[in-house]
Amino acid sequence: MSNLTYRILVALVAIPAIIFITLQGGWVFLFFILLLTVLGMREFYSFAEMKGIQPIRWLGIFCGINLVAMFYSYTANDISLFPILESGFFILLLIAGIIELFRNKPSPLGNLSTTFFGILYVAGCFGVLVGLREMNLMAHPNANSYIIISLFATIWICDSSAFFVGKFIGKHKLFARVSPKKTWEGAIAGLLMAVLFSIVARNNFLRFISIYDAIILGMIVGVIGQTGDLFESLLKREAEVKDSSTIIPGHGGVLDRFDSLLFVAPVVYVYFKVIS
Repeated sequence: MSNLTYRILVALVAIPAIIFITLQGGWVFLFFILLLTVLGMREFYSFAEMKGIQPIRWLGIFCGINLVAMFYSYTANDISLFPILESGFFILLLIAGIIELFRNKPSPLGNLSTTFFGILYVAGCFGVLVGLREMNLMAHPNANSYIIISLFATIWICDSSAFFVGKFIGKHKLFARVSPKKTWEGAIAGLLMAVLFSIVARNNFLRFISIYDAIILGMIVGVIGQTGDLFESLLKREAEVKDSSTIIPGHGGVLDRFDSLLFVAPVVYVYFKVIS
């Protein structure tokens, strides 16, 4: 089968599954995000290893799992997460330093930095998505689920619009050093379509948010989401790989599929938690 056929078949299965899991929430959504976290962190650490850096894989993944679980536990119970994270990461710093001291591996600075950044970039951002799903957002019973599902859909609309517009009429390179095929025309089309779709979503199943909120969400996806896509492209270019992995047939790896969401989720969380 062609790559396009694989992409379509996987999408036909994955899209309903993700909608179902998001609507279920609770432990079902938590386990799904934990799975993505483990796979995503493995891919990130593989990037580093391709450049000769040797992160402490098992410690990073273990801490990543706990970080996501803490977002679930403490957001669901409306307990401040930051004092616990502060203490936990201080202990982690000591443990990682001691392990690196006895590992006798080259480039300890690079090893430790990559270990910690993998936790923050992958587990931290996926954990925020769990926090967004479990926080007391609005009176509507499915508000959190609908917002997360709309984010998935808006990101897909943004990416697709940017791809097709960039392919057929794009002339001005957006960030040639990182992603030669992306253009300003495509990026602007992605932003506009993200905002438009977000407004349409608000008028149909996100009526519990304002038009202003819908526009902001669309702009977050259109700007921050595309930045997340570029950042993952930067990592892949540094590692000299086309895809983060081949675990999703026709789609690449977890980081390939969720790179935009990893940047979008924290901003949306802060918007609804602090600003809105």
